[in-house]
Parts: sequence; structure tokens; C-alpha cells
Amino acid sequence: MFLLTGCASNSGKNGPTTITLTPVDMFSGNAAKLKPFLGTMSGAFKLRYEGKRPNASLDIDLWKDGKKTASSGSIGDLFFSPNEEDNEMEVMISMDTDYYASEGQEKMIKVKVGITHATGSSLMTFTIPWDKKYTALGLLSEFEPRTFHKDDAVPVWGTQATSTNTIRTADLSPESLSRLEAAILFTLRIEDQ
Repeated sequence: MFLLTGCASNSGKNGPTTITLTPVDMFSGNAAKLKPFLGTMSGAFKLRYEGKRPNASLDIDLWKDGKKTASSGSIGDLFFSPNEEDNEMEVMISMDTDYYASEGQEKMIKVKVGITHATGSSLMTFTIPWDKKYTALGLLSEFEPRTFHKDDAVPVWGTQATSTNTIRTADLSPESLSRLEAAILFTLRIEDQ
């Protein structure tokens, strides 16, 4: 019986790698008091891998007219941990859309990303140039768990924007993204370790 249990746990570590994204309501319960500080352009999700530890990154991509036009940063080695058994993490994202470098200069968006593992946490800040004409903003996030595999590069969270002050309902599907005027998208990229 012990031999069979050992084989089963080893096959999970050596099997094909998958990452499951599970949405998190970051303002549920007592955490609702944090919403005024983090803002409405905030969200969270958990990532958990099965199999061999993946080389996963979270890229910040800028989109215009339904296509990726530039990258504005990346967080690499998402699953880094000194503890081999630590295969889950939580990602929290908050975007401050009212940040200006100085009067008369280009509008900037400050993006804060917090990552929490069982063994610790880290906080990163990115500053992204933003065209002032994009005045309407809306969140794009997952509502159901999704599973990804090696060689996937998929948007998992973001903000869409328009210059018309009208926002169309959208999601993270390729068809929906192709209709966006502008967006900041977080793309999960999984490669070989």
C-alpha cells in the first residue's frame, strides 16, 4: 500500500504541468473596508500548479484596436519558493488611474501587484503611460476557475478603456478582446522549466 501511494504522488510531480486559476473576491467580508483604498479597478485570483514546477510569468500587455501593441512589464518566476511543496499563490492587482507625473505631462497609471505564497509575499509597482483620451474604464476578469497548460499565453485579468465614454460588455475571450479600443491586460505565460 505504501508503494502505491509513493508512486501516485511521484507521478503527479512528473506528469504534465497544469495551472488552475481561481477567481477571488478580494472585498468579501471584513476586507470590504479596503475597497476605498485599493479602488474599483482592483481584483485578485489564485494560481495553483500540478506536476513539475512551471516557469510562469505574468506579463503586462498594452492593447489597442483589438491587438497587443506593447509590453509594459513582467513578473517572472511566479512560483518561486524555497519550499518545494508550495504550489499555490494569490495575485492581487490594483490600478490607480488618477496618477499624473506632473502638471502638463502625460497621464500615467500606477499598477500595484501583490503576490502571496505560503512562505512570504512581495509587492511590485509599475507605472504605465496612458493616453488622456481614454476616459471610460471597465474590469475584465474571470468568474469561473480555468486550467492552463505548458506553452499557453492567455490573458487572465485586465482593464478595458474607451475614448467615447461608452463601454461595451466584454470578457477575456479572443473574440471579445479583438473588439476592444484599448486595454491593459495581464497575460499568464507558461514555458518549459
